[in-house]
Amino acid sequence: MYLADYHMHSKYSFDGSEELEVMCEQAIRRGLSEIAITDHMDIYTGLPYGELMNFEVPGGVKTYMDVAGLYRELEAVRDRYAGRLTVKVGAELGQPRVNPEAARAFLADYGERLDFIIGSIHNMEKDLDVYYYDFEKIDVAKMYDHYVDWLLELAENGDFDVMGHLTYPLRYMFERNQMRLNLKPYEEKFRLLFRLLTEKGRGIELNVSGLYRAMRDTMPPMQLLKLYRECGGEIITIGSDAHKAENIGLFQKEAREMLMDAGFRYMTIFTERKPDFIKL
Repeated sequence: MYLADYHMHSKYSFDGSEELEVMCEQAIRRGLSEIAITDHMDIYTGLPYGELMNFEVPGGVKTYMDVAGLYRELEAVRDRYAGRLTVKVGAELGQPRVNPEAARAFLADYGERLDFIIGSIHNMEKDLDVYYYDFEKIDVAKMYDHYVDWLLELAENGDFDVMGHLTYPLRYMFERNQMRLNLKPYEEKFRLLFRLLTEKGRGIELNVSGLYRAMRDTMPPMQLLKLYRECGGEIITIGSDAHKAENIGLFQKEAREMLMDAGFRYMTIFTERKPDFIKL
């Protein structure tokens, strides 16, 4: 069985700590055939990517990753593990709309070295990460509707391969306030989103991090997986979103079963940003 974890973060992400070799060894222990290391390249309003190493944003201090150091070490690790583990060079490109010039500069400098890009929305207005929202003081249904609008804009204008964790706010709504959101009212917007992605030859990820966190569900959940497939979606990766080595490769078999139950016959891997399909 070919197992591939396509979302994980190393010490080069502001919220990661793991050495690349530790991650590779854990992937091998978990029986993975392939991984993509997708450290954060979050884009911020008015900041050129990678030039300011420590800076304040609402909610705290963030650190841009050492982009050159990451890709230099990652390519060396890829070569070192050849034959034991396939290591793909990836990135999680966050909210490029807030500074398209910085996003374009990153892709111009490093795009040719990348196998895979996750397009994600973490932060919305004022660069505030949804993680920091006080969900008891806002209209969460309205907030999530707005979040889906950001996903639609990303689908229309972003340069990426799969869209990450479509229900990202729901993870923190439950962890902090035990709130769950009915997704039925958003189905028409998701139909539009999925058709946009399919027309542009892009996909989504099945992010399993919620299964090892409090919410005990995937992002997106089965309801949206089935809708994506119904809309013609075929490109889909499986990702643990691991920030610690212990979570790499978790719930791979369960994710494959979910995909089959939703009507998929293949999962997707990438080389030089071109999809390949692996039979489930």
